[in-house]
Amino acid sequence: MMNLSMVQKQAQVNSFFIRIFPRIFYGWWIILLCSLILAAGAGILSHAFTVFFLPLKRDLAVSSAAISLLYGAARLEGGVEAPLVGYLIDRFGPRVVIMVGAALSGIGLILLSLVESFISFFFVYVFVISLGFNAGFFHPVYAVVNNWFIRHRGLGFSLTGAATNIGGMIMAPLLSYWILNLGWRTGAVLAGLIILAVVVPAAIPLHRAPEVLGLSPDGRSARKRPGNVPQPEQEESAELNLTVRQALKTLNYWLLLSGITLRVLVTVALIIHFVPIMVWKGMSEAASAYLVSLFAFSAIITTLVSGWLGDRWSKSILCSLGILPLAFGMLALMVSQSTGALYALPVGLAITMGTVPLNWALIGDFFGRHSYATLRGFMGIGTGLATFLSPIYAGWIFDHSGSYFYVLLTFLAINLCASALFAILYYRSPQKLSLD
Repeated sequence: MMNLSMVQKQAQVNSFFIRIFPRIFYGWWIILLCSLILAAGAGILSHAFTVFFLPLKRDLAVSSAAISLLYGAARLEGGVEAPLVGYLIDRFGPRVVIMVGAALSGIGLILLSLVESFISFFFVYVFVISLGFNAGFFHPVYAVVNNWFIRHRGLGFSLTGAATNIGGMIMAPLLSYWILNLGWRTGAVLAGLIILAVVVPAAIPLHRAPEVLGLSPDGRSARKRPGNVPQPEQEESAELNLTVRQALKTLNYWLLLSGITLRVLVTVALIIHFVPIMVWKGMSEAASAYLVSLFAFSAIITTLVSGWLGDRWSKSILCSLGILPLAFGMLALMVSQSTGALYALPVGLAITMGTVPLNWALIGDFFGRHSYATLRGFMGIGTGLATFLSPIYAGWIFDHSGSYFYVLLTFLAINLCASALFAILYYRSPQKLSLD
C-alpha cells in the first residue's frame, strides 16, 4: 500500500507539471529539481563545509592533517562505493539512491552534535554523512541530466553545477554565522535539517529518462511503436552509446579519467583548505568565509557561461583552458603579498570550477547515455584515491612548515598536467573513438 501511495503521489506531481505548463519540456523541471538537490546538499557538504575546519581543529584539539584526514577518508570512501553506486543508478534509477543518500547525510549531520571525540566524529562523518553524500548527490543527479539532454547537455550540466555554487554562496556565510555565534554543533544540526527538508521532497518527481514519459531527449517528440512503447526520432539513432566494456577499452576513457582525477585532486584540496589558506595569508576567519561566497558567486557566472559555450564549442578545450586561471591564482598567492592577490585564488578557482560540469558532460558525449552512471562510478575510484591523499598532504605540509607555499607549488604543476590532458582530448572526437 505504501508503494502504491508513493506511485500515486508521484503521478499527481508529474501530471501537475505537464498539465499546468504543457509547453515546457519536462526535462527543464528535472533540471530545477536537480538544482535544488545540489544547492542544498553539495552547497553545504562540498563548498561550505570548509568553515568547519578551524572550529573543529580547536574543539577536538587535533592537527590540520587530522582534520584533512576526515575529508580525505570521506573522498576515499566515495571512490570505493562509486562503482556500486553507478551500477545501482543504471539498474534501478536515481530517485531511491538520492532519497537514501539525503537521509543518511541529513541524519548524520544531526548526529554530529552528539560526538565528543575525534574518533566518533570520524565514524559519523565518513560512514554516515559521506556515505550518503557520495552516493546520493552528484552521481545520480548528473546521470539524470545526462539522460534527459543530448544537444543541450552542456547547458543542463551547467545549470545544475551553478546551483551547487548558489548553495555554497548562501550557506558559507550562513554556516559561518551559526558556527561563530551558536557553535559548530548547532550549525551541523541546522545544516542537516535543511538537507532533509529540501532534498527528499525534490527527488520524488525525478524520472531516470524522458522515454519513461513518452518523451525524447531535449524535448523532441517521440513516436509510438505498437503497444504504446516510445520510439525515438531518427535523429536519436545516431547517438553514440558504448557499453561499459567497450568504453573501458578506449584511450579516451583513460585520458578523461586522468584529466578529471588530476583536476579534482587540486580543486578539492583547495576548497577544503580555502579558509586556512586565507588565514595563513593574514585574513580573519569571518572575512575568509565571505571570500568563499565570492568564489561561489563567481562560479555561478562561470558555470553558466561555460555551459552555454560547451553546447557550441569543444568541451575538451574549454576544460583545458578553464584550468589555467586557477594556476595563475595559486601563483599569485605564492609570489605576492598584496591584498589583491588574495582575490586571485577565489576568482581563478571559480573559473576552473565553472568548467567542472563540462568534465562530467564529456562522459556522455564520448560514451552515450546507457552506461553513464557506471562509467562515472568507475572514475570515482581514481578521484576518490586522489582526493584522499591531497587534503592530507596539504595539512601535513602546513603542520610541518607553517606555510602553504610548497602545497601551492605542487598543485600548480599538477594543474598544468590536467590542462594538457584535456587539450589532448580536444583532438580526439567521439567519432574517432577506437574500440581496438
